[in-house]
Amino acid sequence: MNAISASYSLDLKIKDTRFSIDNLQDYSLLLQAGEREFQLAVIDTKTSRCLLLEQYNFNKVSSAQEYQKLIESLFEDHHLLMAGFWHSVKFSVKNSFFSLIPAALFDKEQLPTYLRLTTPQLALNRPLYYKHLKNSIVTVFAAEQALLDWLNKRYANLKVQVLHHISAFVEGILHNPDHSSQREIFLLLENGILSVVITHETKLQYASVFRCGTPADLLRYLMMVIQHFQLDQHTTKIQLWGNVDASSAWFKEIQPYFGNLSFGGRPRYLSFGYVFDEVPEARFYDLLSQHLCE
Repeated sequence: MNAISASYSLDLKIKDTRFSIDNLQDYSLLLQAGEREFQLAVIDTKTSRCLLLEQYNFNKVSSAQEYQKLIESLFEDHHLLMAGFWHSVKFSVKNSFFSLIPAALFDKEQLPTYLRLTTPQLALNRPLYYKHLKNSIVTVFAAEQALLDWLNKRYANLKVQVLHHISAFVEGILHNPDHSSQREIFLLLENGILSVVITHETKLQYASVFRCGTPADLLRYLMMVIQHFQLDQHTTKIQLWGNVDASSAWFKEIQPYFGNLSFGGRPRYLSFGYVFDEVPEARFYDLLSQHLCE
């Protein structure tokens, strides 16, 4: 482990006994990089079974260059990430640099325009997009150009699919078959980054990302969304995913105000061995939902 490796730490690692290094050509590698964490999952594409989950937490990073060096160091210290013969590799960025555009109005020549209000230092980022075909919506987002260049060199024999975490989160939510005829709210809270999605039946109506420094911020943003859409805080169905549980200050802050609040579960389109029972079902939902993104 080299010197910069001290800037990250392993938070969780669960591996299924069915995982085999000899079968990487059948496995999909899902990667997700947030400001304060890096997550990875391995999915067997033949059985849709999750075989590996890992999370690494970052110490505070002061610049984009330092962040990239940290990612590079993590890869160099991880023998699986250095392998290049996966079935597929998907990489998701978790930030607030995105816009949702109706497909009928989308023009791929206007990507920088769509991001002008959400993305500082746009010149250092690559504008990208993902089409949500079932909802006629396009997510336009930005990812750091230097990091993507390095990632493509790392997996030179593969075409890395780059996504925004909100796209994966939305695809996972919309894939669920049990949508009601009423508006529903879906929350993802990870290290102070709150993602909010609202659906009506099977259609996306709203998606946004907020920064929450305290549990009071979480309550404030949630109440703002409830009031903006004129929803009933006592009856509207709200599901919560992320690295929070019923004993956390975050959950205790909002629970008294919402009468139909519950934790979300794991993606139903994937299977999990018993070794994953120790992982709360509300974790890694956006990471795992990359599996649905084509």
